[in-house]
Amino acid sequence: MIQPPESQKAAQLVQKAFPQSKLLRIWPLSGGVSAGMTALEIHQPDGHTQKVIVRSQPHPGTAEKEYRLLRLLQAHGLKTPAPYLLDLTATAPALVIDYSEGEMTFTPADLNSHLRQMAAQLAQIHRLDLSPHDLSFLPKTADACLELGRERPFPSPTFPQETQIRQAVAKHNLLPPNKPALLHGDFWPGNCLWRDGELTAVIDWEDAQLGDPLVDLAQSRSEIAWIFGPEAVETFTNQYQQQMPLDFQPLDLQPLPYRDLCAALRQIRLVGEDLAGFADYFAGYGRSDITPQSIRQNLSTFINNAFARLAH
Repeated sequence: MIQPPESQKAAQLVQKAFPQSKLLRIWPLSGGVSAGMTALEIHQPDGHTQKVIVRSQPHPGTAEKEYRLLRLLQAHGLKTPAPYLLDLTATAPALVIDYSEGEMTFTPADLNSHLRQMAAQLAQIHRLDLSPHDLSFLPKTADACLELGRERPFPSPTFPQETQIRQAVAKHNLLPPNKPALLHGDFWPGNCLWRDGELTAVIDWEDAQLGDPLVDLAQSRSEIAWIFGPEAVETFTNQYQQQMPLDFQPLDLQPLPYRDLCAALRQIRLVGEDLAGFADYFAGYGRSDITPQSIRQNLSTFINNAFARLAH
């Protein structure tokens, strides 16, 4: 029987990663935006079965960066998928990683525990001492707000605060950044997998970089704001602070309002005018309470709180 091209390629990757194993089945995974994702189940020579994921990246540099970083993170005990193979021979570079058991959840039974575990994992990422390793493959984020440099044809009518945010950020004197740390680059609830109320893995590391930990923290806060509400933002932040030891750097939170406003600009750009589309996405995960109105209200509250703190 002639195999379809995707199955042939998957079988070849399986043989490279796991010699003498056999491909049992293949199925697509949803959720990947920058990378295509396919799940494979394989039969190992020792008799046991294993599931892995093939991430097809359009850029070889991105695939190699994620592979090298996942190897480091595994060695340091973080909850990340184990990398098995980096294949750069095909047209689309492929990364074979472990299939992390768990799923996204936006309806946790215990929200405080959910936020506490997320905060602990983010703090662990930022506390990593990777100085003994060569990190030249990771980009360094700029100290200033990158969103100011992104072209916007017109301010968002959904969020009239955009112009005010841009003006405030542009004229604000940013304090010296914190000591650079490893940043996930997209640490939001959708990149965390859960099983029985326990965080099992943090996924999608293609945006990882080095920079001020507050960039990561603010981005997480802006996502949590419109998914779980303003109180959840403070719970998450307090838990994060508790997980950061007093002798770490020490971490200066004074620039956080500035970082929050930058993160808000990113959210406004990503949401655009498709609030209904964002709301529909979460309805599929049991969150019919997330509506265009709630997204606008929660993100506006996040923005107003940042302005209030920036003024003091």
